[in-house]
Amino acid sequence: TNPLRDVRVRRALSIAINRAAIADRVMGGQAVPTAQWLPPGAFGYDPETPAPAFDPEGARKLLAEALPQGLRVTLYAPNDRYPNDSQTAQAVAQFWSRVGVATQVEAIPWSSFSGRAGRNEFGIHLIGWGSTTGEASSLLTATLATRNRELRLGGLNAAGHSDPVLDALLMQGMATLDDAKREAVWHQAVRRVADQVSQLALHQLTNTWISRKAVSYEARADERTWAHRVFPAN
Repeated sequence: TNPLRDVRVRRALSIAINRAAIADRVMGGQAVPTAQWLPPGAFGYDPETPAPAFDPEGARKLLAEALPQGLRVTLYAPNDRYPNDSQTAQAVAQFWSRVGVATQVEAIPWSSFSGRAGRNEFGIHLIGWGSTTGEASSLLTATLATRNRELRLGGLNAAGHSDPVLDALLMQGMATLDDAKREAVWHQAVRRVADQVSQLALHQLTNTWISRKAVSYEARADERTWAHRVFPAN
């Protein structure tokens, strides 16, 4: 059986992690703890879904209730894809170990990682996501929707995740033309993912641009660097 199918186990793994410590120490303050896949200001970001509180004692209780025999996991991560990716995985493993989860980390080059993830070889793995559409449906469609070739859903769902409730919200949102109503549906989806710990969000990266004193640059949320946004400093 797969212990990660039990929501109590997923919640325990989530609240066992001190996200603020990772953002501060591993990421050098260049990250913001989160429970969702979009930053504030993006279409679909839900201000009512905060990052989970660090609760190691609560995690131990959930694990003892769900898995009295204990839990052993291997956390897979790329070591050359994201800023401090393997270091982040090591930090997560330390927090899990402290609540009694025997955790091993396997950090490998992205060239190997991506292929193995696509073949569903990982029980749990670290990955990043950037929304090409700038709103909530991008990740839902690709990584959390139940795989469906006819509807072209779940193409990057390497975990085999399937939640009929979330699928229904995705279809409802994609069929809703009114912006306010559609965003309300995405908020429901964000809350569903956070409640079920369909993915265990850690942090949003903070990007920094540096320029000479003579010029200024207006940074973009999509991380693109465009020359026409460089201006003489006032």
